[in-house]
Amino acid sequence: MVFGSKVNSGLTDEELISKYRFSHDNSYLGELFLRYLPYVFGGALGVLKNQKDAEDLTMTVFYKIASDLRRIEVKDFSAWLYQLTKNLCLVESKKKRADTNDSKNILMDELAGKDDNNLFINEVESKEVKIDANNLRLGINTLNESQKVCIDLFYMQNKSYLEVAEATGFTLNQVKTNIQNGKRLLKTYLENRGV
Repeated sequence: MVFGSKVNSGLTDEELISKYRFSHDNSYLGELFLRYLPYVFGGALGVLKNQKDAEDLTMTVFYKIASDLRRIEVKDFSAWLYQLTKNLCLVESKKKRADTNDSKNILMDELAGKDDNNLFINEVESKEVKIDANNLRLGINTLNESQKVCIDLFYMQNKSYLEVAEATGFTLNQVKTNIQNGKRLLKTYLENRGV
């Protein structure tokens, strides 16, 4: 590894977390930080496209894990960290885009193929399509209730996946499925209307 030898390098993630929870000794957390720094920073840079923003988000992730690991049990640290990083990147990306667009325009862009929320995936070429708010609202009204609620909370109220899950009682996977299926159905609805 690039960071050289470490005092606790022989311990598994689970052992480091356990020792950190018991002792609150930051050296155990530091080991986790060093192990996952390249992945978290790389993922953040891929989404935010700005080195300073990626550095800031990386530090936010590690401040968050410092507090979260004291109070929650994590079974698969790398998967949990990946999801945490994705969620924080999504929130940050949405905040930055909200400075120049409102949430409806973000959804319209995504339906037109300009989906920046495909985290950790390279950008793809997108087609330019003009979608107006009236057609969008009509399309949303055709969705089932679960999709409607998730789309509304996520795009119109700028909630994260986690916040939508907490508000609705759906699992994180159900929220993602409702949003993805809702977007797919909206896209079909709009294409059928010639939009």
